Amino acid sequence: MDTAITYIHDRPASLLSQFIQIVLPLTGMKRVIERSMAKRNFSQKPGFIPKSLKTEFELNVTEKNGRRIWTFTPGNNRSEKTILYLHGGAYIFNMTYLHWNLIEDLLKKTNATLVVPDYPLAPDANFRHAYDFLTGIYNILLETSSPNNIVLMGDSSGGGLALGFVQRLRNENKAQPSQIILLSPWLDITMSNPDLPGIDSKDKVLGIKGLQLAGQAYADDVDPKDYRVSPIYGDPGGLGEISLFTGTHDLLLADARKFKSLMDKANISFNYYEYPGMFHDWVIVTSMKESRHATDQIAGLVNHQR
Repeated sequence: MDTAITYIHDRPASLLSQFIQIVLPLTGMKRVIERSMAKRNFSQKPGFIPKSLKTEFELNVTEKNGRRIWTFTPGNNRSEKTILYLHGGAYIFNMTYLHWNLIEDLLKKTNATLVVPDYPLAPDANFRHAYDFLTGIYNILLETSSPNNIVLMGDSSGGGLALGFVQRLRNENKAQPSQIILLSPWLDITMSNPDLPGIDSKDKVLGIKGLQLAGQAYADDVDPKDYRVSPIYGDPGGLGEISLFTGTHDLLLADARKFKSLMDKANISFNYYEYPGMFHDWVIVTSMKESRHATDQIAGLVNHQR
């Protein structure tokens, strides 16, 4: 069976996206993870929430084990959908202003409630802590929402966490969210895909060595091919509807394409969106026209309008 949607963006890369990729090497972004893991004294505080998010939407902040959970609710025309959003950051960095901008766009375009957990991060925590934290939040959501109205979404490492988490839910015979939407997901912490070197020079954000170090800290003592930390090695059957967004200048493209191939071979229908020339996690840069186009597509998925 073919994927439900296979979308290859056919418009020229925007000038802004090209400019960003020219500037990124000057910032040293590609080695940020590697340097941070070497120092192990970097800040893990979440970025400040924009004032517009606090004034235009209802905000409720709760805590679990000393970590915050932000719930944003549209004031008008609120839908029955709830999006549980897991931020990226290689499992070591917290929310940035870019994530908050994306969350604001999603609120406006979907009218869904968004739940954003400040889940535990490596190296002080590992995947077990993150899973336990999410399990408590997900169980509470099931008390107030039908699984059919729950969407699990994540970017980068948050996407890897999302795909691993739903596999564990299935293995424990627990209710699945209706959809899993993955934005530039990190699917394999081993970084062993033979296609990675061919993409490495195009990616101005991620470096192989830094990701390997962060992945090891997150996995702690388990096999790095355990599905809970590298969900590409798990079983994708019996999950909610999966949609994946990626770009061809993203180091993680190699495993996104591998995952698509595995889904096709397993005869599992899912949605695949590939944007030529886009860098890692480009969807969270909401000022780019490619990102606005992708968030329109995401809103269509959430609201079943394709």
